[in-house]
Amino acid sequence: MKFIDSSIDQFYTQSQEELRLSVGLGPLEFERNKILISRYLIPSGKIADIGGGPGHYAQWLAGLGHDVTLIDPVKKHINQAKKRSAKNFFNCLQGEARNPPLDDASQDLIIMHGPLYHLQEEEDRIAALREAGRKLKKNGIILGFAITHSASAVAALHSGLIYQNEICAMCAEELSSGIHEPPSGFPFMLPKGFYHRPSELIAEFSTAGFETIDLLPVEGMAWLDGNFFQNWADPLKRSQLLRLIQMTEKDRELLCFSPHIMLAAKLNADSCLF
Repeated sequence: MKFIDSSIDQFYTQSQEELRLSVGLGPLEFERNKILISRYLIPSGKIADIGGGPGHYAQWLAGLGHDVTLIDPVKKHINQAKKRSAKNFFNCLQGEARNPPLDDASQDLIIMHGPLYHLQEEEDRIAALREAGRKLKKNGIILGFAITHSASAVAALHSGLIYQNEICAMCAEELSSGIHEPPSGFPFMLPKGFYHRPSELIAEFSTAGFETIDLLPVEGMAWLDGNFFQNWADPLKRSQLLRLIQMTEKDRELLCFSPHIMLAAKLNADSCLF
């Protein structure tokens, strides 16, 4: 198989990705992703979770009765996912998005979480999308998750880190080119990658032979609540935050307030991938 950059493998081998969705903004991201993914599920569908990490989403989907295959290039993630699959079984395969170990035209739904922001070169992202297209059934759907080009800048402004020269320079580069290169001295920051403008994400899917169905925020602007963690713990306030995201999710001019966005697409009728 093709291999990911060594810095990415090292980052996830040393970090605690299996805990990420349970701390910080992780619970908001997890809840919203489940809401978004649920809109594209069919009964007992075949689903490929490419870049599925330690298996949070695969476990959830398998528990709903879907035939799920998780694919991830990081061996640590595969081992963690296999443990999760003991409760609600799903397949766990080590592989990479540009060459996923799946049969052609075999999947009703493909979810791509990491590849679109960990593959820094556009040609690699296009290659991954085209491979996903080959694995989709005729009427299949792909859900591609990306990090917005403004994500670091908004977060750094919100936290006060924008005044650190290295962080400010990183944000400036992401805002101008989308290229993400973490500065030294921040070991828990995502390794090299690419952060999309919404229009760029649409264009890349189009180049790969897809037609956009929808483009939606994951966290939206709700995470900017100055007392987010306290308010998220309150069930009533949590529902209000989720309602705010849903109310504004169709407004593409607000997409760049959301750290993550999701593009849903289907193959163009005239697309020829074989």
